[in-house]
Amino acid sequence: MWRIVRVYNPGMIAWIICRARPLACWTVLGLIGLGATACSKASTINPDDAARVRTIDATVEQIRRAYAGKDANTFHNLFMPLDSLHKMEEEIQRDFTVYDRITLDLTIDRVMVDGADVAVYFHWLGQWQRATDEQPLRERGHAILRLVGHQTLTVSGVDGDPPFGMASRRIQSERPAGR
Repeated sequence: MWRIVRVYNPGMIAWIICRARPLACWTVLGLIGLGATACSKASTINPDDAARVRTIDATVEQIRRAYAGKDANTFHNLFMPLDSLHKMEEEIQRDFTVYDRITLDLTIDRVMVDGADVAVYFHWLGQWQRATDEQPLRERGHAILRLVGHQTLTVSGVDGDPPFGMASRRIQSERPAGR
């Protein structure tokens, strides 16, 4: 059986490459254009939702600044009049009297909104230092801040391991074990 073998000389190879190059360029340009049109979508973020998220973020930052700046009045204005929050206000006030310097970093992990109810999941890192201590107390944890409202948000609860009340925790950890 006869086998046909093609032999290409340099001129034929150059002709094939010249024909293939424009096709490759148009293919690449077409794929880039297709990708650009597929990835460009109109912004579907509702302006009301964006404003609400900014309000939530501003409230969390206000709480952080009030705690680090030892502003008990801000907590009193932000907290709902509930027994659990009244106890937390007392713990915060105790922190303010025990520690001379408080630094706190809050990082929001997730925000869940259900009507007027908002749950802000965050982790925190803080330092509490008394004037008599050489090294500050360093702690970290995760907590959920429960907020209620639309335009003005108020705190309805705090779950998890909040950064507030560190003076009470330290007193409990310094007590000797019972006999």
